[in-house]
Amino acid sequence: MALETPVVDLEYRRGDSRAIVFVLTDSSSGAALDLTGYTSPVLAVNSEPTPGDDTNELFKVTGTIVDAAAGKVSFAPTTTDSDQTPSTYFYDAQIIDAAGGKLTFVRGKFAIKQDIAKD
Repeated sequence: MALETPVVDLEYRRGDSRAIVFVLTDSSSGAALDLTGYTSPVLAVNSEPTPGDDTNELFKVTGTIVDAAAGKVSFAPTTTDSDQTPSTYFYDAQIIDAAGGKLTFVRGKFAIKQDIAKD
C-alpha cells in the first residue's frame, strides 16, 4: 500500500509573518496524530516543483510542535522570508518521527500575493 502525501495549496501575502499551522491526522482514522517524540519540523519553499537540490530554494523555516497530543505544528516565516516576487512557488513540510524516519506530511503550491500596505 502506497502512502500519498496530502496536497494543500497555500496563499501568503508578500512581507507577512503570520504563522502557518498544520494539524497532522492519521489517514485511516482521521484522529490527530500524536507527535510525542517527533522532532525537527521544517517547511521549504522552492521555485521548482521537483527540485534536485536546494539551488532554487527561496526559504526554509524550522517549525515548532505546539501541541504534540493534538498533532499541531506551526511554522513562522519572517517578513524577509516572504518578501519574494509575487508568483506561485512550491513547498513541502517534513518532520522526523519517533523512530528517526523522515516524513513529508504535506506539499503543494505556495502562492505569494502582492500586498497593498507598505511600511
